[in-house]
Amino acid sequence: MKRLPVCLVLLPLLVTLLAGRSRAAGLEVRSLTVTPKPEAESPFPAGDLQMPWVTHEKPEVAALINDGLFIARFKALAPTKVGARLPPDGLDLAGLSEQGFSVTRNDARLLTVRFDAEGCGAYCESYIVAYSFDVRTGRQLNPRELFTPAGVRALVLRMHKEKLRLYREQVSRHERELKTASKKEPASDTLADLEERIAFNRECLEGEEAKAEEERSRSSFHERWEFNGTEALMTSERCSNHASRALDDVGNVSLPLSYDSLRPQLTAYGKHVLLGEGQGVSGDVFGQVLRGRLGKLPIVMMLERQDDGSVSGVYFYEKHRKPIELFGKVEGGKLELQERDAEGNPAASLRLEVGKNLLRGDWVGKQTLRMELRAPSPQG
Repeated sequence: MKRLPVCLVLLPLLVTLLAGRSRAAGLEVRSLTVTPKPEAESPFPAGDLQMPWVTHEKPEVAALINDGLFIARFKALAPTKVGARLPPDGLDLAGLSEQGFSVTRNDARLLTVRFDAEGCGAYCESYIVAYSFDVRTGRQLNPRELFTPAGVRALVLRMHKEKLRLYREQVSRHERELKTASKKEPASDTLADLEERIAFNRECLEGEEAKAEEERSRSSFHERWEFNGTEALMTSERCSNHASRALDDVGNVSLPLSYDSLRPQLTAYGKHVLLGEGQGVSGDVFGQVLRGRLGKLPIVMMLERQDDGSVSGVYFYEKHRKPIELFGKVEGGKLELQERDAEGNPAASLRLEVGKNLLRGDWVGKQTLRMELRAPSPQG
């Protein structure tokens, strides 16, 4: 059999990469360009923003992933039709200066999209955030449903020890540098800089040491996660604020963790999606795109739950597609939310029962209407 030249063998892959697409069996990600309208009162965004668009052999899975990404990034539902360029109408771009993305995993189990962005308020900061989805159902991966309570504690302590190690190492390194520099009659600003760095890293070290008991009892992650094609990356944000960032030699602390090494810390669902083992499922409704009805009208909702039980989120009527903000609290299996109008005033209340992949209850405003929403699940 005659062999083709290497350049011809690689040509299809090269064409795909140049087209800005990532493809796996049944799922493809391409890049859309969001072109902001110039606004005199805001210099941001500074230019075009890149946004992924997912197509899948199961359109309902693609719709869940696209809605999840658009709600997370722009507080908007994904558009019903797209071209290569996407107008910014209806997208919340406030404070977003730059945005690009890369697909760090796309296979038969998981899709992971990592955003490299810059957000601006009083000052601008670059940041990275990743979103992962179970491509069989469209569920977004949330660490709280992937790891057991004991697994969370073990990984939190591992991160705590790593941060202590890095801060101690940095203090020792700068102390050695200061000692050496002091013998060479350096410029005074060199000594001052080293002394500032020692003081800063000691402060970070002492702060981390003071959290020892809290870290031992922590039951949830404050760290961010990225589940890429080769490993899971657990990242703790840097010690410094914007003003002291130049002194922060440690910066963000990341732990690369092989999927196999995580096995003892995983729930049955975690083993299913990360290792491909078993048939574990999750029934959590938080952090998921929920679809259902308010009265007779189709709606889409997404809610986030904090450690203290507080809940915030947004929902949309599929017809009108404008975000309606929600705030409230969950206790046991009961969820109470307040809907607020554009001025921030209470407009209605939601009283819902939380079930497995299900929210059911009443919307109470000028009238009372039934609500029912479902999270993605293997049963659909």
